[in-house]
Amino acid sequence: MQPSSSSSSSSAHPPDHHDAKPSGPAMGYPVPIGNPAAAAVANGSAPAAFGIAYPYPAPPHHPPPHHHYPYPPPPPHHHHHYAAHPPPPPSCLRHLLAAIVGAFLFLGAATFIVWLLLRPRAPAFAVTSLALSRVAYSPANSSLSASFDAAFLAANPNSKLSVAYFSPLASVFLAPSSPLAVASLAPFGQGPGNATTLAFRLVVEDAYVGPDAAAALKTGAVDVQVRLMAVAVFDRGGWRTSRRVMRVMCDGVKVVFRGKNSTEAAFHGPPRRCDVFL
Repeated sequence: MQPSSSSSSSSAHPPDHHDAKPSGPAMGYPVPIGNPAAAAVANGSAPAAFGIAYPYPAPPHHPPPHHHYPYPPPPPHHHHHYAAHPPPPPSCLRHLLAAIVGAFLFLGAATFIVWLLLRPRAPAFAVTSLALSRVAYSPANSSLSASFDAAFLAANPNSKLSVAYFSPLASVFLAPSSPLAVASLAPFGQGPGNATTLAFRLVVEDAYVGPDAAAALKTGAVDVQVRLMAVAVFDRGGWRTSRRVMRVMCDGVKVVFRGKNSTEAAFHGPPRRCDVFL
């Protein structure tokens, strides 16, 4: 029975030749696909090794939607160089400047309030009387000689301000051209709410008279223009306004001669109000 044992052992363990083919898969197991090492471990023909990563299938690639836009790259960083701020002024200097500005504002407000309370109003003037005497007209050289006696009523409408008139000048016209005579009057003043009568005389000596004024003299009535100019200053205690030039214009004051060959004429009627420009 010896031969049969040897034959069985030889059939159970075939000789190890280099040309021998590897044994095929065991019956009943699927053919390994993919990783041979993983398949060998699954079949039990190779020991499992630690640290071996088994790949997973990659996720499917989904293209971005048509409305998807990639984010723009960030803007380049710019280095801004700022000039160093000057140091703030000392606190004492700031306080001094604030005090000066406050003082100016206070003085301005106080002056404005005083101006509102003491705002000067222009005086009122009216001609109360006007008389001509010694009227002599020479047609040969168109000259006139006469004396004009006029009186003004000046009223100060300010209840808290007095007014002073400096360097007053009075003039008389027969036409709106050149004056027949000009006279300097004495300065005068008025208290608050005061009314003053100002009388003066203007003497005309051989003054030229135009054809229109000469024709009016022959009719027995003529319009006379009396004007006054002065520098007015309003005062209340220690507060004074600046000097203002005042002009008083009394135009169209009609004087009538007493007769055809009379040398005297006078203004008749109520006081004639004058225009005052201040």
